This record gives sequence, C-alpha cells and structure tokens, in this order.
Amino acid sequence: MTVFLVTLAVLLALLFLAGRYFFLFTFKRWDEPYDWQSGLSEDDEITMIRDRAFFDSPDREEAEITSRDGLKLRGLFYDRGGETTVIFVHGYRGGPEELTGIASPLCAAGYNALLIYQRGHNKSEGAYFTMGVRERYDLLGWIDYVNKRRPGGKVALFGWSMGAATVMGALGEELPENVCCAVEDCGYENLFDQLHASTKLYMPKLPFGGFFTGLLDVYCRLFRGFSIRLPLSRALARCKVPVLFIHGGGDGLVPYDNLDKCYTACASKKLRSSYAGAPHISSFGREPERYLRELEGFLRTYTE
Repeated sequence: MTVFLVTLAVLLALLFLAGRYFFLFTFKRWDEPYDWQSGLSEDDEITMIRDRAFFDSPDREEAEITSRDGLKLRGLFYDRGGETTVIFVHGYRGGPEELTGIASPLCAAGYNALLIYQRGHNKSEGAYFTMGVRERYDLLGWIDYVNKRRPGGKVALFGWSMGAATVMGALGEELPENVCCAVEDCGYENLFDQLHASTKLYMPKLPFGGFFTGLLDVYCRLFRGFSIRLPLSRALARCKVPVLFIHGGGDGLVPYDNLDKCYTACASKKLRSSYAGAPHISSFGREPERYLRELEGFLRTYTE
C-alpha cells in the first residue's frame, strides 16, 4: 500500500508539473518590447504594415479600466471627433502597435480608435492571459469606457488572431445597443482545438499531444479557474450584430477551415472575405488596398 501511495503521489506531482509547464509556456505574461521591424523583410512569413507616427500621435490619450477581477487594463484612445469608435484588439503576445496600419487610415477617414493592451500584455496587469476566455469580459469593460468617453456614439469591434477570439467571445454576451458591428481576422473557433493544432505545429515530436492539451485544460480548471474548452460557435450562435469574417488562405498557424466554422456558426448578418495565400494576420499586409476597401465599406454600411 505504501509503495502504491508513493507511486501515485509521484505520478500526480509529475502531472501537476507538466500541466504547469504547458500553462506557463502558453499563457505566461508577455512584457517584451514591441518589435517594429518584424514582418518588414521578404524573409518574414507574416507581412505587417504599421504606422509608428500614428502610434506616437501627441494627441493620443491614455485609457484605463478595471477588469471584473480587479486588474488595471490600459489602452490608447485616438479621438478624431467621429461618431463611431473602433476598438482594436491585438493578437497573441502582441500589442496595439501591430494594428496601427489599419487604425491610422480609419482615423483619417473620421473614425475614433481605441487600441487596447489585453490582460497579461505590456501595460495591462495580469500574471497571465487566457486567449479570449476572460478577455471577452474585459472587452465589455472597454465598450463601457467608450460609451462614457463618447456618449451617444457608436461602437465597432475589430480583432485578429487571439484578439479575434476576444471579439467573438464578447459577441455572445449582452452588448449595448450602440455596438453596431464587428470584424474578426483569422480567429479560431475553438481554443482547445487551436492549442492542440499549435502543439502539433511547434512540438511535432511530442508524443500524445492531445493528452497534454487535455492535461493543460485540467490544470487550468483546477488551479486557474478557467477552461480552454471554449467553443466560440456558442457565442456566435447568440450574436446579434453584423460580422465580417476574414482569413488568409495561407494561414499556417490558425487553420483556414476556421473561417468556414466561424462563419457558419454566426447567427447574425455576416460577410466573409478570403485572401489567397496570405499567412497568419497578413491579409492586410498582402493586399492593403483591397483590405481597407472592404473594411471601410463594411463599417460604413453598419455604422452610418
């Protein structure tokens, strides 16, 4: 009996340590300075267009809210006196900087922009992030911030990659009536499936990858209070605002079939746009004129 108990204790300890390792590997806070040079050479798989002058605009305002669980979350507000404010939500281990190439022309067209730091990233508090699970509620707080900052105005949501999951998750919640539409670019329909796919991509020699993804979920449930089994199809089935779904046909990180899964699950008015051969979050970088034309057309249709 003693040998059995010792063996069981050792096994449980090893499983705990493995779960904790994968948790920290996946969700640990990200504080690295933003790399403005990445995605600018032909050798980079991801093609990025950013506007540093816009990001550093002297008239930008520091924004701050407190999350439901007490974290200080921060962002940057660009008030252009427009009726509509677009809330931009960045991707995994990224920041507002990566979305400046899109926010800048929209602000030039008269929209206001709020570029947020998601929890566990840079200026926002949080020892870890959850890839959309808790961030969806953070986004509701940012919507309230905009409505207090610009009462009587309209709100549109934009997110890509992990930020797209945040946006889609929020669409399943009760939103203020002035939230007019949303855009998601290369988001995943199911967090568990996405993490499993990423494990196969980045750890191809790891045996029983599905087991370790399941172990991560158990660890998150027992010790962090959330589950990675987040099917965003449930949120999209409750969605009431028009949504534009975008995905690059060459996305090797978030499988392209997520476009069809998300689009099909959405219960509201919806459009889809595919960019042939574009890698992850690179549709804008590969075809900027088309991207902005479709994006601005969508926003005009549902905010004016």
